[in-house]
Amino acid sequence: MKRAIGFVTMVIVLAANAPAQTAAQTFDDISSQAQKAYQDNLPAEAIRLYSQAVSLRPGWAEGWWALGMIQYEGDHYAECRDALTRMVKLDTSAVPGWALLGLCEFRTGEYGAAFEHLKKAHMMLPNQQAVGQLMDVADFHLSMLLIRQGAFELAQEVMVRVAREARNNPDMVFATGLASLRMPVLPSDVPENERDVVTMAGRTFWDLYTEKPAEAEADFMALLIKYPSFPNVHYFYGIHLASVHPELAAPQFLEELRLNPDSVPARVQLALRDTLDGKLVEAVKWAREAVTLSPDSVGPRLALGQALSTQGEYEKALDAFLAAKRLDAVSPRIRLYLANCYRALGRMDDMRREQAEYNKLKVEQANWP
Repeated sequence: MKRAIGFVTMVIVLAANAPAQTAAQTFDDISSQAQKAYQDNLPAEAIRLYSQAVSLRPGWAEGWWALGMIQYEGDHYAECRDALTRMVKLDTSAVPGWALLGLCEFRTGEYGAAFEHLKKAHMMLPNQQAVGQLMDVADFHLSMLLIRQGAFELAQEVMVRVAREARNNPDMVFATGLASLRMPVLPSDVPENERDVVTMAGRTFWDLYTEKPAEAEADFMALLIKYPSFPNVHYFYGIHLASVHPELAAPQFLEELRLNPDSVPARVQLALRDTLDGKLVEAVKWAREAVTLSPDSVGPRLALGQALSTQGEYEKALDAFLAAKRLDAVSPRIRLYLANCYRALGRMDDMRREQAEYNKLKVEQANWP
């Protein structure tokens, strides 16, 4: 995966040719020598020279970027992290800098910082912009961290764009298998006896977005036949059916519950399905069970709030949505649910406050799933 970003090293050449302006000639000489060392495939010499150059001119963002890139290519991730930390302080709008910083932190096991910086890089780019290999790699690692956090749907949404750009990368396929089967681990932590089912699930997800529907359907059938009892295989298929044949989705969620009686996501999906079908008593039951099993999860609270508000129980729905807000204070969707609930209760000042928060958060998170 790391070598996929080698194309951006062209920036190093541009960096070494940056105008010296008022800097001393010594800086020009050293930066030119650093460029030549890099071009001659002498990374240790290039690192030494670039280090001298940035010590002479600490505000040279392009030099810190070049130094970080060379360190990354040499597997010196802590040193790369330190150089890129300096670089993004000098140029806060440098998307590649934030992305590479996050990749370095991922390699050093600083997953919290890596997540924040990879997410920042992702959010700084318009969703439809062609972003190239560096951001494909960055989004892949961002997805792995979302999976590790249990944010499986978010991870899949981030990977959809990558799937269309990097169709057959086996590492990316494997990671999407983890998200599809709701396994909150990094790929390196998957036991050997589970790697095949994860790969099959990942290939199924990938084919949903890159191949003809018949191929994805064949993938699902093969997965169900080979691993009919593996956790979340039926859930994965049910999610797919909910978008193409919604009338067939519930049996898959019920089968998942039969195999895994404590499944919270299956209950949430059944609650949502029953709400849409007008089976509100059943919907509330499924949602309350999900809340009991996982009181600190947002999904069950939202499912309960939706079922109750559809039932006309707006005060009880409000309690569910407020509980969801306490768990996730920056979700625009939750603010919209609250605004609608306050409107139904005639609490117009509260409605306007939540609507304003919704509008603000939507702007702030315009490029976030």
